This record gives sequence, structure tokens and C-alpha cells, in this order.
Amino acid sequence: MLRKFLVALVAVALLLVVAGCGSDAEPKAPVATRTLCLYSELDSKFTQDLVESFNKNNKEGIQLRFIGELKPEAPLPELVLAEQRTLYGLKQQGKLQPTSFALAEKLPAKLKDKEGHWFGVFYDPAVLLVNQYFARIIGQSAMKGWTDLENNEQLRVAMENLSDSSSTQNFLGAFADAMGETTSLNYLWNINRFVGQYAKFPFTSIRMTAVGDADVAITRQSYVFKYLENKFPAYVVHPREGTPVNLYCVGMFSGCNEEQEKAVVQFMSWLISSDKVQAVAQTNNTGYMFIFPRGVDAKPVDAKKLWLNTSYLEPAKQEALTNRWLERVRFSK
Repeated sequence: MLRKFLVALVAVALLLVVAGCGSDAEPKAPVATRTLCLYSELDSKFTQDLVESFNKNNKEGIQLRFIGELKPEAPLPELVLAEQRTLYGLKQQGKLQPTSFALAEKLPAKLKDKEGHWFGVFYDPAVLLVNQYFARIIGQSAMKGWTDLENNEQLRVAMENLSDSSSTQNFLGAFADAMGETTSLNYLWNINRFVGQYAKFPFTSIRMTAVGDADVAITRQSYVFKYLENKFPAYVVHPREGTPVNLYCVGMFSGCNEEQEKAVVQFMSWLISSDKVQAVAQTNNTGYMFIFPRGVDAKPVDAKKLWLNTSYLEPAKQEALTNRWLERVRFSK
């Protein structure tokens, strides 16, 4: 009898020890209860790091995976993360489903779809990359914005051919939206005489400015961000008047049920509010700037200085504007 009592006592003691050890153990990640698929047009490494960060940090058991291509025969995923032009096209095709959530109310009206089909998260601004030696000659205060490019007859400008890519065409469309089409083309014609050659690749303009073959490059912050170290012989200027931006947005595909929509909103809110998203962007040297750079409890960016392409998103309108630039500016006599 005593032996049975001692065995039972030892068993209870062991259970208490195990329970005690369990209380100090690392909490296990929640078991995946919902899986979402994200279609992303962003860099795959950046997207993968975003997905891993979300999967690690969300407490609702949501697991995210991503794809980089929409196949015609495949079912639509739940989410899309891409530039505004892509979201506009998907909305026009009836492939996006509107939604709403508390944090979306804090976004400036200009930076979200008025019907709730997409929401801005971060943006890539056009910037002026100024050669350090050139800046010492003219003074840094002499090169602060777009108007300063017109007023120096000795200036050498490097920039991409504006008809080459979606990004350069977005630049052209945003410029026209901000200034008016006629004024914007007149401006680009005024600085055209300073452009020795329109580059085919983004890095060409950066290289020319870094080695002194150009004084100023008109480029995207994402293209130059990884080079901006102390010894880099050029620096970035954000034009004081405002600047064209590529706005990257998140949206929900059509066909999501109520449970899927709840999970989608969790990811959208995380993208807009979490400082971990900014950390991932910084680690990947994206150069992207955030709508809430100091967090959602602080003021958002001044949307008036973010110039969006809103009038030339349809291919025919963009092509017509691009052709007018080619005729009146690049190949003008």
C-alpha cells in the first residue's frame, strides 16, 4: 500500500515539474487557421520578407503566401499589392472587391480609392540627384526644386527616356496632372536643351551624375537609395514644389467571403500601421516612403506634394500624352 502511495506521489511531482517548465517556455506561434494568397508586383525578396514578417507577428493564425504572376486559368488570390496603375486596371475589369476598415479612414482621400477598392501604403518619389562638386559651385540653395532646373544655362541634366517604361510614363502623367498638360510639356521643352541624351536604363543617369558627366539627374528614389552613403559623390533633393510619385497600394480581389475579408483587413491594417513594414523596406534598401512615416497616431505625409497620375491611366490616353512629349519635346527642332 505504501509503495503504491509513493509511486502516485512521484507521478504527481513529475506532473508539477512539467507544468512548471511549461509556464516558462516560449509561447508557440498560433496554429494557422486561415491562409491568404497575395499577388505582388514588387521585388520578390522585399515581398517575401514582408510575408515572413506578417506571418511571424500576427496573432490571429493567418498565414500569407505570395505569387508574382496572375495566370488566366488559375483562381484569383485574395490580395494584391502593386502600383496604383495596376489597381486602377483591376478595378476597371471588375476584379476588385471594395472593403472598409478603421485605419483606412486616416488615409488622405487622395491616396485611396473613394469607393474602397484600394488603399495607399507607401510611395516612390521622383527626386533630383545633384552632383556634389556642382553643388559646391552653384551653392546647395540654388538647386531645391523643379523651377531651379530652368534657370541655369550651364546645367547638364541626365534623365530616362520618358516613353520607355510604366514608371517613366507615370512620371509624365503625374507631371501633366500637377501642372496642366500644356504647362508641363512647355517645362520639359525648356529643360530639354540641357539633356545631352535620354538614357535607356535608370542606372545610366545615376552613373553619369556620380562621375560628373551630368550635374543633375531626374530619377526615382528607389533607384538611387542604395548608393547614398557618405562617400557617394551626389545627394538627393526632394523638390520643394512636390513631385511625381509611384503610389503602391493594397486591394482585395473579388470573390472573398466574410471570413476571408476579415483576414484581408488584418493584413491591410498591418501594412499601413506596423513599424515592422518600414523596417523591412529599410532593410531591403527600397527607398520607399510611407504615408504615415511617424506612425498612424501622427500626421500623414502632405498629400498635396505627392503628384499622382490620375488622368492618364488608360493606355490610349497615356500613349497620346507620350506621343505629344516625343513630338513637342524630345524630337522638337
